[in-house]
Amino acid sequence: MAGYFSPLTKNIGIDLGTCSTRVFVEGRGIVLAEPSVLAMDERTGEPLAFGQAAEKLLATAEEHVKLHRPLHNGVIADYNVTYKMLGYLLSKCVRSVQRLRIMVGVPAGASNVEKRAVMEAMYQAGAKEAFVMETGAAAAVGAQLSVAEPAGNMVMDLGGGTTNIAILSLRGIVLSQSLHIGSLSFNQAIREYLQERYAIGADEMTIEEMKISCGAAVLPLEDKNFYFMGRSLANGLQQEASIRASELYAVMGRTLQKILLAARRILQETPPELAADIMDRGIYLTGGGARLTGAATLISQELGVPVRVADNPESAVVCGVGKVIAERNRWEALTEGADRIYKRRF
Repeated sequence: MAGYFSPLTKNIGIDLGTCSTRVFVEGRGIVLAEPSVLAMDERTGEPLAFGQAAEKLLATAEEHVKLHRPLHNGVIADYNVTYKMLGYLLSKCVRSVQRLRIMVGVPAGASNVEKRAVMEAMYQAGAKEAFVMETGAAAAVGAQLSVAEPAGNMVMDLGGGTTNIAILSLRGIVLSQSLHIGSLSFNQAIREYLQERYAIGADEMTIEEMKISCGAAVLPLEDKNFYFMGRSLANGLQQEASIRASELYAVMGRTLQKILLAARRILQETPPELAADIMDRGIYLTGGGARLTGAATLISQELGVPVRVADNPESAVVCGVGKVIAERNRWEALTEGADRIYKRRF
């Protein structure tokens, strides 16, 4: 127990997302929020920059500098790059003399193998103790829902690569589900529509701007146009094109329906007494996707339940992970450590 209260022990919560990574340090709050990209020197294997700095470096770097995105659908896709990225982040966020206790959020559908990969990456990055918890539960704690009470609480975390839905009560998870659908799924649907309908390709930054500016979960009152420069698939030349807000609504709606179907199934499986609580308290939206225009309205209309967007929805998961790791004895039912994960059999 002495190590637990040692001033040299630092509790750290990490939201290791497909699109962005956030780091919460006990006593300091959120100290880092950057895109989940790492620039590496391919000759030496050493990390050179992370996040926006990595993206800027790539524009002027030599050929041996490559950009890596080590996460896919909320789990590790490239283990070596992930632990190097974690090590690089920790070196920027905390003093090297401190003993690190780290917790990372993982999707509800993460397998034991995927959880072990996250644990190993944390140990390789310098953690002395490592834990994981479900992203949906972390979002609920970070959104300050009353999950310790004997009542139902429902949260939908709309992330970049995954959507996590969870129902919690008495500091435990009653039901949870993770979908490999997120903000990137909207981008992919828009990209495919542009190629099929207009025979034009657009880069990721343009599609993201298009989605933020004109994308909506409900039919827009003003059918405005979004003008952009793309590359013609016929001749490869740059050309100006436009897309209407109503088109984006229809394209994104197909992806939203899959999320709604999963949320409806979760509600149908919820015990009646907890479902009544959710009808009264509502569903809370977290994650970057919660800011999509009309998302709360659509979900409320389709499910017949009040829906609220959490304060600072993008930061809910990392704040929840940071709170749980600092008060781990209170939230033991929501966490998994090495003693539980490594003792399981396949």
